[in-house]
Amino acid sequence: MLKAQKVFLIFLFIGFQLVAQNKENRWVVGASVGMVKFSSEDSKVVGDQFIFQIPKLNASRYFSNGLTVDAGFSISAINRISGMFTNSLDYLSIDVGAKYDFGKANENLVPYLYGGASFISANSEMTPTLNFGGGATFWLNARYGVNLQLLYKSVKTTTVSMRSHTYFSVGVVYSLNLRTLVPRLWSHN
Repeated sequence: MLKAQKVFLIFLFIGFQLVAQNKENRWVVGASVGMVKFSSEDSKVVGDQFIFQIPKLNASRYFSNGLTVDAGFSISAINRISGMFTNSLDYLSIDVGAKYDFGKANENLVPYLYGGASFISANSEMTPTLNFGGGATFWLNARYGVNLQLLYKSVKTTTVSMRSHTYFSVGVVYSLNLRTLVPRLWSHN
């Protein structure tokens, strides 16, 4: 079994164990498609300018006062499956961060700022990054939403095999408990 698959299974096991401990928690899980973009100069060092990632999986726990803790896992599995990018960089990312939603957690559109860190495994080397950016979740109903996120992953300049880059993702999120949403104007009779 590949190392990435083992990490993924451990992440899922821990995530489900945490959810089972307290049913009153505000947990959200998500699955996304991601894209990494390096500058044209940095792509010469890394080997690719764009890396597509399927899947990006994450779990988030809302605490209070607009603060949510988020953990995620993403891999460039599309490169392995299709074989179309044979020289493509093998990119695995484990992310931990915090979101601040400006007190909009019960709204239908929840914009947020994001700060955190990642460990990226690329070219058989693990590289830490500092991440910052933002995003938004549009809740379609009390369970499902669509999430967009844009991050900048900053890498130390002394790192040989990885460079700083932007990361964009779009996906679906699912709330494990029903969310209390502020009613929309068009929902009133």
